[in-house]
Amino acid sequence: MNVKEIEKNILDLAYKRHLQLLNVILIIGAGTFVAYLAGFVLNQDKILQYTTLLIIIGVITYFLYNKIDDRLKEISAKIKKLSIR
Repeated sequence: MNVKEIEKNILDLAYKRHLQLLNVILIIGAGTFVAYLAGFVLNQDKILQYTTLLIIIGVITYFLYNKIDDRLKEISAKIKKLSIR
């Protein structure tokens, strides 16, 4: 294996890792929304606390999603630049 192939393999592994992180963040976001709906149905007295928590978690997941998405685009561009032939 030459240096370009090794570098491409490392970038591929980093890409897969970031995809897994992205999936985890999306699952956390969806799970939070489902928990919010369940909390709303079961106990409407604490809707302010549930809404505040949903907003906080939503903002955090939004920023993490954007950060990881940018990193995926960056890794993808690096892989295209290597172009092994």
